[in-house]
Amino acid sequence: MTEKNYQAWEVKESDYPLEGSTEDRLKFLLHYAILAPSGPNTQPWKFAISTNTISIYADLSRSLPFVDPSNRTLFMSVGCAIANLMVAGRHFGFKPRISFFPRGLESELVAEAKFERNEAPPEEEDDLFPQITRRYTIKHKFDDKPVDPAILEDLSSCLGPGFHLIYMTKNQEKEEMASLVTRAHHIQLADRNFRHNLGVWLRSNRTSDFDGMPLYTFGVPDWVAMAFPAVFREFDLSEAVIHRDSGLIRGCSAMAVLASDRDDRQAWTECGLMLERLFLRATSYDVRLSFFSQPIGLPELRQELALKLKQSFPQLLFGLGYSTPVKHTPRRPLDEVLIAQ
Repeated sequence: MTEKNYQAWEVKESDYPLEGSTEDRLKFLLHYAILAPSGPNTQPWKFAISTNTISIYADLSRSLPFVDPSNRTLFMSVGCAIANLMVAGRHFGFKPRISFFPRGLESELVAEAKFERNEAPPEEEDDLFPQITRRYTIKHKFDDKPVDPAILEDLSSCLGPGFHLIYMTKNQEKEEMASLVTRAHHIQLADRNFRHNLGVWLRSNRTSDFDGMPLYTFGVPDWVAMAFPAVFREFDLSEAVIHRDSGLIRGCSAMAVLASDRDDRQAWTECGLMLERLFLRATSYDVRLSFFSQPIGLPELRQELALKLKQSFPQLLFGLGYSTPVKHTPRRPLDEVLIAQ
């Protein structure tokens, strides 16, 4: 029997309430929205349903003040959930229309999604819906197999105006990114507040929690994972983390930076939406992603990366490649993130 904190992944397309009310059908779509990635699996979203509209909120109670002080990653995570919601909506015959920050950028109301019936179903090759439950993030090891450049080019098509994807496939380029990530780890993991803020989201491999990062995703064995979160919070383990991440970066087929022309809450949200579409498209090719955004969390290293790539605002740094499957991470039940309109 699947543990309760993993049951969200068992959602079945055949359970869609075709004869139910519009609100019933929209609620079903949210079962796929909550399967979106978030850093570090904080799942910082809330939803409200009213007739044919879903309101998507940022749950700022799940912010990480020392790890993500601007909430940049938090709003990107909400954008990922919106992407899943739109993909699921199109799959089940809706035409979703998104309005970002209808009450202004300072509001926790990130978007309103209005769902109208769409008589034309999505083309099969454009339907990313089957990839939602297949997607997972890699944190332990890539296989030694290159990604076809044609696939990388196709992934770039997931971006809209004002967003840019820059690939680095040469060994020297990957070494430079490994060096940048190493410098970021030395700075951040020397900070006790940073370690404590991140460490409370680390989980043992047999966790019963509905959020956070079980350490099996990092390849940590059960016996080490039991004590690791507490040890991580109290001691600077940067050398071990650097060893793992440097190996991942050198072993990936390509490194990539997702950058934007703007740097505000809406840009971060849209960046997350495009990232998840890219992530799902990559999953359709069995290509997996691993994230290394530590340098982007430090203004001086982010600026260094921006100057190197001639991009205004780097938002994400990640590797792409093939890997053996890994178990999904826990998810909060839908009723926990549904609120009254």
